[in-house]
Amino acid sequence: MQIVSIDELEPGMVLGKTIIGNQGQVLLRQGVTLTAGYIEYLKKYPFAAVYISTGRDVVAEDIISDETRLQAIAGTREVLSQVKGGADLEIKKVNEVLIKVIDELLLQDNVMINLVDLRSFDEELFSHSVNVAILSVLLGIEYDYPRSDLRMLALAALLHDIGYLFVPEDQARQHVEAGVEFLGKSSVEPAVLKPVLHHHERWDGAGYPGRVEQTEINEFARIIHVANVFDRLSANNRYPMEEVIEYLMGKSGEIFDPECIRRFIKCVSFYPVGTPVELNTGESGVVVGSNKGFPTRPVVRIEQNMYGHKVEPGYTVDLLQKMTYFVKRKLDGPSI
Repeated sequence: MQIVSIDELEPGMVLGKTIIGNQGQVLLRQGVTLTAGYIEYLKKYPFAAVYISTGRDVVAEDIISDETRLQAIAGTREVLSQVKGGADLEIKKVNEVLIKVIDELLLQDNVMINLVDLRSFDEELFSHSVNVAILSVLLGIEYDYPRSDLRMLALAALLHDIGYLFVPEDQARQHVEAGVEFLGKSSVEPAVLKPVLHHHERWDGAGYPGRVEQTEINEFARIIHVANVFDRLSANNRYPMEEVIEYLMGKSGEIFDPECIRRFIKCVSFYPVGTPVELNTGESGVVVGSNKGFPTRPVVRIEQNMYGHKVEPGYTVDLLQKMTYFVKRKLDGPSI
């Protein structure tokens, strides 16, 4: 699978991942062969790119199902749109969304982030809120939080940017206080307020709005901060995954809680499934799996040997088992 710009789509390409519309609806499902009509149809929506299959039998699984993600985006959009229109926060609806996300993540073993989230730009707040909730729960599971804490963390993460509904663009920093003020008047548990208030605080004390530091920062907020920045940088392929991870690691102990970064890195890979790579042995192939906790040591299916000859049907090398092997470089060209 590879990310292809909407403007570069051609008839005959096969969709590699279901496309979700700006109201949480399915526009086109994975496996559909694109026609000129489908491409024109997609251009009506504000997407930057989509996933296209390149024919390899490699599957990159999202961390939650399309159905659950669809329901979460649609539910979040409905609730936040009502709030923007002056309605009270429908907390029961919010909890329904989050319970499905939490239950699905808890049922999985060794879940890892393997895909870039491609989303409609005009629904950034809704998709971003859902993604930060998903990523925060994923990290909360790494902390071995009980289910009750995961629900509270997910609720704070989903609502962390709700203040943007009440402030103009040129006063963006005030969204934190605006969000806390609104939530304080709603029916959410008081424990949600501190994570929302602190989610832009930095480990070194240079954040906002209170310039608190280190362990003075609410622990849920530290998790949400990492998930928030990761999603902002990686969504729509803004920056390559390895650059995003390197940034998080480089800012550990400055912007982010070092322990939080250490746990988060266990959940992502420098080389997501489908990445074409060359090994130090001269062999090249495609990443078909990840080793949790070892972001630089993926499982690679070799498709070309050290002499440049194509290998049929190919063979698999697990870099966690072959410690003298390492990824020399990512290759240009198609992924999965």
